[in-house]
Formats: sequence, structure tokens, C-alpha cells
Amino acid sequence: LFFVGGFQIDAQICLNDVELDRISQVKIREYLKSEQEQGVRTFEEIKPSMQTSSDIKGYLVRENIYQVKKGINEVWYNYINRSPNKSWNGKKVSFGFLFSKKEDRIVYSDENLQKIDTGMVVYLNLRLVSGLVNVATAFEIINIDEKNKIIEFSYLSGNESEGKQRLQFTQTRKGYTQILHTSFYKSDTVLRNYLFYPYFHTRITHEFHRNFRKLI
Repeated sequence: LFFVGGFQIDAQICLNDVELDRISQVKIREYLKSEQEQGVRTFEEIKPSMQTSSDIKGYLVRENIYQVKKGINEVWYNYINRSPNKSWNGKKVSFGFLFSKKEDRIVYSDENLQKIDTGMVVYLNLRLVSGLVNVATAFEIINIDEKNKIIEFSYLSGNESEGKQRLQFTQTRKGYTQILHTSFYKSDTVLRNYLFYPYFHTRITHEFHRNFRKLI
């Protein structure tokens, strides 16, 4: 905050405040530049393509189920209280940086967070086809439902694919934890909808949940 003529002004963090030399992934730097070229100035202008209450009519749906041989409270705690630079870090996905709308700050890959929260905009690099193709993507965490054990994050508005992903945690009869990972998505091309997205998305979500099983 700062004051001009006795009035309080909100100082918003701009995309050009990002320290590009702290982001190793070329595609993420290019993604930020593209957003600026489209007229996006501040992080507050960035919006998710879906909300928790958004109508899912017209979206394609893909589901994957994962199981962790631990109790639901322990698994939930680990998914929430894990810094994104560790959970989104593997052979296929690497963490670039994030912006926290609640804290109004940028967090880089060499910085840790105590936990994830709604309003965090996360920028990732996807390594596809054994690293021959790299793609930048970004999403916003839109829902963390402690009571029903649900996490949701949405692709940003204007991405090539729009939609959201939902992680729902339930306890099995054996006392283990089942995670239903549901994706609601659509794009403007048939190939991306029915070939590229399902193929690469499944491999990326597999790696994401494998990371957590190892960390837990």
C-alpha cells in the first residue's frame, strides 16, 4: 500500500515484476511474455477458466483413481502441507514459480511454502515426448474443502485448454486412502481434446501422485 494526496492506493504486483533470471524454464518465460503482449499487466487480472460452482456441461471428463496405503487424515495433511516446488517436480513436470493472491507475493522454485492455499497461481513446465517438446501451463487453486476432502484447481482463462481438475479423497474399507482425480476440460481442437490431452494428462497425473506417495 502507498498513499497519494491522502488517499490509500493498492500497489499491485505486475507480471514484469517477476525476476526472469530465477525461472530456469524458457517456455514459462515465454508464457509470461505472451500474457503481457495480450495486455495482462497485473496478477490480479489473471482469472481461472472455471470456478467450483461452474457448469460442467460441454466439458470432456477424464477420471483416474489412485490409492495410498495410509489413513485419509495423514494423506490429506501431506497433500495440503507440501510446497508446490516439491509436489510438482519430476521428470515430466517442473515448477517455475507461483503468485499468491492472498499474500500478494511471488514464490520462486528455490523457496518453500508451508502449505498450499486458494488463490495461488502456479506456473509449470511440462516435458513431453522425452523432453523433445516443452510446454508451459498455469492454473489457479480455486477450492480446498477440508470437510469433504476436495482440492480443485483451474486452468487459467485463455489457456489452450480450459477447465479444472478435482482431487477427492475418501477412505477405503481397509483404512487406506483413495484419490479420485477428475479432469473437466475442453479446447478448440479435436486432436487436443481426444488424443493429446488424455495421453499426456494421464502420464503427468501419474507422476504427480507418485511423488506424493514417495513423500508420504
